[in-house]
Amino acid sequence: MKKLFVALLLVLAASLCYAAPSLVVDKEKGEIIVPAEVNGKYLVSPTKHALSFIEGGNGEKSVLRALVSELDFHQALLDLGAKPGDNIKMEDMKAKSSKEGKAAEGDKVAVFLTWEGSNGEVPLDDAIVSEVAGGTPRPLDLRFSGNLEFAKRNRPGCFVCLDSCAAGVVTNAAWPTGALNNREVSFRGNGEVLPPDGTPVSVIVRLTKPAL
Repeated sequence: MKKLFVALLLVLAASLCYAAPSLVVDKEKGEIIVPAEVNGKYLVSPTKHALSFIEGGNGEKSVLRALVSELDFHQALLDLGAKPGDNIKMEDMKAKSSKEGKAAEGDKVAVFLTWEGSNGEVPLDDAIVSEVAGGTPRPLDLRFSGNLEFAKRNRPGCFVCLDSCAAGVVTNAAWPTGALNNREVSFRGNGEVLPPDGTPVSVIVRLTKPAL
């Protein structure tokens, strides 16, 4: 009986010492900090996903694995006063080229990364390699796309997509829907910038014009 009691105390102590990952929302700075880790596979392989919830459908298809839910992330952006675009539907994802496609709308955000040894904030632009067929890379134009109802129904886990998308909470207006279908661009993580697979990373999502 005594041994069982001691074992229960040890389990309780361990649970109290463990702090589950959580979002940090700073309304004064207009920013959210998302705990994540590097997925080394996509430092060499292409993907349209920059950041996805590790337990979501696309959790292992992303450059960075978020350790918290995309639904909490969506709510955090609302709490900061950001307004979602909600203009991309699944039908738009069938566009055959970006000329036929639709660009994401919504309030603009900027994304930065930090990790031990990063020497400050690293813009997501620097952490992503984009290869454009017959053209030059475009700077990220990240928008609060919203897509809450799709996320609730399907749980893809998508925090940040690298094209305009009907699934991501934040998506990239620089590349309208249809761009990937037409192979106009491909993306991967920048292995010369990002740390190795499994490294913890803090993803800072900041409103470009914090709500008053």
